[in-house]
Amino acid sequence: MPTTAALLLAVLSAAPGFAGTADASVLLDADRAFAEATAKGRLEGFSSFLAEDAATFRPDSPVIRGRKAVAERWAPLLNNPAMSIRWQPLDATISSSSDLGYTIGAYEIVRSGENAGVVATGKYVTIWKKQADGSWKVTFDSGVPDTPPKK
Repeated sequence: MPTTAALLLAVLSAAPGFAGTADASVLLDADRAFAEATAKGRLEGFSSFLAEDAATFRPDSPVIRGRKAVAERWAPLLNNPAMSIRWQPLDATISSSSDLGYTIGAYEIVRSGENAGVVATGKYVTIWKKQADGSWKVTFDSGVPDTPPKK
């Protein structure tokens, strides 16, 4: 059974206007800046990249809508000084109209301190929308955890 993120990616890839004709490096740069702002500014840095209409969903909740609600969903992790999330975009596509695009990549959640180490890994998809001021903001973000190795 395909994951939700895989289905979303398949739909976007097949959508008219996502032929990948525009230079998607701007989205890779935006995603890297998003990761850096989150690493430095934690919740405030994360929130600064969210559009007002940002949305996400997780297996344990309905769709979460709005910058504040999405940020609150991430607050327990981002406000915990012993935990951090890191990610790296692997690919991006931007619409031929250059106002919408997505990045896909890999993430890891890391614990510091006494039980330091990587506690989770996964893949993500982030949908970006170009704002009136020319900046790119996250309008949708979600990920799926990697399947743990079989023992």
